[in-house]
Amino acid sequence: MTAKSSNKDDVFKKELLQKLAARIRTIRKMKGYDNYEKFANEHNINRSQYGRYEKGEDLQFTSLVKICLAFGMTLAEFFSEGFDD
Repeated sequence: MTAKSSNKDDVFKKELLQKLAARIRTIRKMKGYDNYEKFANEHNINRSQYGRYEKGEDLQFTSLVKICLAFGMTLAEFFSEGFDD
């Protein structure tokens, strides 16, 4: 892998993480939680870690599954919006 393709991959990853963060934030608000801390605490998710997810930091697959379960949705439902482009 060249430095040029590595940089392109990094940009792509960052863009996807930003889409993931936006989707998490949007769904949380749709569920009636204006405050991410309250959502995290009520669903037994580490508050500071959850905050980082909403800022676009990387997360483990199991963390995403836990968030989807807290939202009451499947992974397919989660990814059904916000990742088209």
